[in-house]
Amino acid sequence: MPKVTFIPAGQSFEVAAGTTILVSAIRNGLQLRHDCTEAICGTDRVKVLSGKERLSEKTETEELTLEMMNAGPDDRLGCVARILGDVAVELPD
Repeated sequence: MPKVTFIPAGQSFEVAAGTTILVSAIRNGLQLRHDCTEAICGTDRVKVLSGKERLSEKTETEELTLEMMNAGPDDRLGCVARILGDVAVELPD
């Protein structure tokens, strides 16, 4: 099973492959704001610290939302980024 590590919480959890970052955070008691869960609002933006290549490809909607937010290349939206292997992500304050 893939492992996701959340920073700054410093907690790691095993999750089923294909679980989104948002769902894995919520299921493990971590707060990640999310207003729409459809890659439109951008409130669940996280920074991928390692394992970017072990996440699902960005959807067209996610790409557009991140572009409008002037997001960096390591930013993803937790509601649609699916975990396929070990990753570490930084949660917003």
